[in-house]
Amino acid sequence: TSILNNCDYSVAHHAKNTLALLGDKKKGSQVLAALHEKSPERAFSGKYLALLQYTEKLTVDVARITEKDLELVRLAGAEDTEILETNQVCSYFNYVNRHLNGLGVSTEGDSIGRYSASSSNT
Repeated sequence: TSILNNCDYSVAHHAKNTLALLGDKKKGSQVLAALHEKSPERAFSGKYLALLQYTEKLTVDVARITEKDLELVRLAGAEDTEILETNQVCSYFNYVNRHLNGLGVSTEGDSIGRYSASSSNT
C-alpha cells in the first residue's frame, strides 16, 4: 500500500523493519524488489498473491472492486477473516500514507526502522 501510494516515509521504515525481522536479507530484498516493480507474482503465490492483488485494487482503484474480486481471493484459499484483516490494514495504511504525504513528512533526521538485525520479535 505504501509503495503504491508513494509514501517514502512508510516504505523506508517498514522495509527496514521487515528486513530485520525476516532474518533473510536476500529473500527480503527480492520481495521488496518485486513489490517495487509491481510484480508480486515473482515473490508470492496462492492466497498471498491474491491478497496482494486485492490490496492493489483497494489502494488504486477501490471504486471498481466487485464481489468477483472477493471471490477470486476466496478461490485462491483466503478465508473471509483474512480478507477482512487485509482490507482493514490496507485501508488504515491508505489513511496514514495520505496523512504523511499530505503533511510533507519525510525521513530527514529520522532513525529509520525500529529493529536491528539482531532484535527478536518480542
